[in-house]
Amino acid sequence: MYINSTNNINMNAYTQRGGAEQSNLHSQENPKDLVGKTNLMYMVDEEKATRVSHEQMTHLSQVFELSEVSSEAAQWQYLHHGQAREVQLGIVVDGKLMAYQNDKGHITGKGGVEALIEQANGDINQLKALVQQQYSSSGKVEVYGENNRPTNAEVFERFNGRSYTSFVHDEMNTRRQANHQEQLARDEFLRSKLMFDQAPQVAVFKVKGEVVGSMDGNGFVDMGSKLLQLAKQKGIEKEALKPLYTLDPERTSEQFSDLLTQAFGNDVEVEHFHVSNAPTRNEIRLLSN
Repeated sequence: MYINSTNNINMNAYTQRGGAEQSNLHSQENPKDLVGKTNLMYMVDEEKATRVSHEQMTHLSQVFELSEVSSEAAQWQYLHHGQAREVQLGIVVDGKLMAYQNDKGHITGKGGVEALIEQANGDINQLKALVQQQYSSSGKVEVYGENNRPTNAEVFERFNGRSYTSFVHDEMNTRRQANHQEQLARDEFLRSKLMFDQAPQVAVFKVKGEVVGSMDGNGFVDMGSKLLQLAKQKGIEKEALKPLYTLDPERTSEQFSDLLTQAFGNDVEVEHFHVSNAPTRNEIRLLSN
């Protein structure tokens, strides 16, 4: 199974026995990369599968797009967080802020100092005693009231020894670079998927007049779920169909037709096309599933 950037799920990817792996979208150019793999459609339990309509997929795509935070929005969130005043207390050792706790109870620390805050369990006097016991005169507890709390950015700078502004700048650069690489990968995927979906199918297989799958010029056979449904109606065991869902580009359309005929008899038809007027893989999939 593979998923494209608009969250459409292509159920006709091929998997190795024992586990699924991503389909090679260039398989129309080199189908031998997929030799011996089983079409995922064969592995899907139709009774447990739920088909999602085009309208539902469109809605899901819109939801996912809205959930993606832009770089500008992320930067605003960082800066807004930096200006907030949430830290209630901190532990300073040798003049350095080593641990702190915010008003939501979240504790941040290093060198194991944060364990003292956890051990005190909200008791300030107990915390002061623990710090005194552990660090003597080199350690102290800073308690911040509502009117003298430092900003989160100030706490960050004391704790990390670097500018909060430079941190946000670096984070935004990393995010933009990641977004750029993701967009390049998405574009490449869509180009490959388009090539795969538009590959001409030189042989189309039918059972009882129903389109059940096709083969491209490189021997890549793409069988849909309709064949499984027809087999069930006829009382054919699913296991008997597994060779039809296992890729073997060395097979000719005639040999594949013979396999179909062994299971479905005279109900099998094969229609051949020249690449110049052949239907696309995507067109056949719409009919065979």
